[in-house]
Amino acid sequence: MRAVALALCLFGASLIWANATNWYEAYEAVQRTDRPPELTNDAIGMLSIPKLRLAMPVYDGTTERQLKRGVGLDERSALPGQGNHTILAGHRDTVFRPLEHIQVGDELVIKTNSGTWTYVVQHIRIVSPDDQTVLVPKAHPTLTLITCYPFQWIGHAPKRYVVVAKQKMRG
Repeated sequence: MRAVALALCLFGASLIWANATNWYEAYEAVQRTDRPPELTNDAIGMLSIPKLRLAMPVYDGTTERQLKRGVGLDERSALPGQGNHTILAGHRDTVFRPLEHIQVGDELVIKTNSGTWTYVVQHIRIVSPDDQTVLVPKAHPTLTLITCYPFQWIGHAPKRYVVVAKQKMRG
């Protein structure tokens, strides 16, 4: 019985250590700043959330390597200016932890070498991991952010937190 208890404690400690390690790597990628973001390394863009004073790199793809360093552009979507639906994914334990504080009406800004696009949060919803409606093409320029939910969950989360924002008209 003691051996089982010890094994469970060690397993729990290893999960905490793994989350802490991933958090630190992503913490370096996310900057709390009042400065406009600058493109660096192999990032294809920067996502900033002015209200939360956050800026994070956007990478092409959603591999574990990319998600440890910032947010990933889902391969089923396009960058702003190249299509009407931009989908970005990020880990809730790292770069997207602050999303729990986002509200309808907040602005999200994406900067790429092609330009800068501003979006306004229209709604926030919680869906199951297999909900494909978040991937549907849009009629108007839309930015969708996806992360796991609940934010305080340890291990694989049972839901997804989805933030949908419409492009702010210039002018």
